[in-house]
Amino acid sequence: MDHGETKPPAAQRGIFDCEDAYRTPTSGDYRHLFEAATVVLDTNVLLNLYRSNERTRTDTFAVLEQLQERLWIPHQVLSEFWKNRDLPSVRGHHRAKARTACSALDKALRSLNDGTERWLKDVLLDADDAAKGTINGYRDRIQRAVEEMKRFIESQAENDALEGTGATHTDPVLMRLEPLLLGKVGEPMLPYEHVKTVAEAKARADASTPPGYEDFSSKPDEQAAGDYIIWKQIILEASVAGRDVLLVTGDVKEDWWTLRTGSNPARPRSELRNELRKEAGVELFMMTPSQLLAEASGAFELKVDERSVNDLASREGIEGVVFPPILREAILTSFEAAHARALAAHEATGLKARSPYSIVMDQALNEELTSNILSAGGDAIDLNGRSYALFEGLLLVPLRTGTRLASARIMSSRRVQAVADFLNPAQEELDFGNIRRDRMLPIIVTYTSSPENGIGSAEASTGKFIENGQFRLLHRAHLR
Repeated sequence: MDHGETKPPAAQRGIFDCEDAYRTPTSGDYRHLFEAATVVLDTNVLLNLYRSNERTRTDTFAVLEQLQERLWIPHQVLSEFWKNRDLPSVRGHHRAKARTACSALDKALRSLNDGTERWLKDVLLDADDAAKGTINGYRDRIQRAVEEMKRFIESQAENDALEGTGATHTDPVLMRLEPLLLGKVGEPMLPYEHVKTVAEAKARADASTPPGYEDFSSKPDEQAAGDYIIWKQIILEASVAGRDVLLVTGDVKEDWWTLRTGSNPARPRSELRNELRKEAGVELFMMTPSQLLAEASGAFELKVDERSVNDLASREGIEGVVFPPILREAILTSFEAAHARALAAHEATGLKARSPYSIVMDQALNEELTSNILSAGGDAIDLNGRSYALFEGLLLVPLRTGTRLASARIMSSRRVQAVADFLNPAQEELDFGNIRRDRMLPIIVTYTSSPENGIGSAEASTGKFIENGQFRLLHRAHLR
């Protein structure tokens, strides 16, 4: 060794020089990414072009056209797009939702008629022509209003629904996507590579290594491996292009993201950032479609309608699950009504330490939630003497809690255990209406409340019951 050599100075490490560190991107960072990164679109970004209304669709295309030179999609995304495009929930989204809304209005009208008929009988006015005439007059006006509302909903669905999607050469979404993505699609895997990658995905899922491991609990291996195939293709493209990656996805699940907690925003899993850095020497950034519209609006000085941002954000409510805005509204309305009832009981007794608030709140919330869901076109099931609201396969289980939700705390609830037993696919008589029990998705609605502060935090969390009735918490969304 030449003792006369001068040793190069050691690199100075800072607070962010750690594999687990994460620097929150600023608007300036996103502007740079829009100019220099590879912008990868996930399948849900493309499919939402069919589900969006005309305004949101127009705004989304305006942003994508600004990013055209940077866009790239993995071949697996293209494959998933074509497999899902013809589903009624995609191309037929607007008309299907209009049918659901109109059905809810019809049900509410029948409930109104039944309720007023019962009232006339209960107060012995069913033979009073004057009283019946007054009630019938109100009912006629309400029915005319409901019919007008239904016509508006149906006409709005026709406006938002895309004509010509039955044939690819007249599909307006495809007609705009084709030139936009020409030359921007990755190569498919060779058959032997595909088989190997599916096996890798399964092994990673067994070790809970992101991305996509959650899908293996509910899907066949070939289908569940889709997220990992996308990830492998992103790594390959990044290693060739040598550019940072900005992945745009509405799939905000724990096997892609470190989820939002309190005021801390969601961010990519550190394992994914480190893997891309190691394999391709570039950085990973992620954002949702609503974030893309919000950030691109300023970066490109586009007039993106704020309602378009909100429309897309509503689809990102419960990660991996389409959480209908009507359901969120029903839950929040139920919270306020239940709290008002519980507060009235609390004030009427004048008690503090032994206030009936908690008991009344629990019962009132269940009643209000069931009533509001029925009015919205949902259903209710009775389980162990308690009614639970069911909306489009989502089974709502409200729980008042004083601490942050955790899987162990959920399983300590007898109420959730009863739901687990009910949803057990091993049971006979699995059908409930048109929905199989084992296909219902439980939504655990947790909240804090008190007479002094009203409703505090409120979250809706999805999960699955696995071996031995254990509950595996998957996704969480803030309702307030």
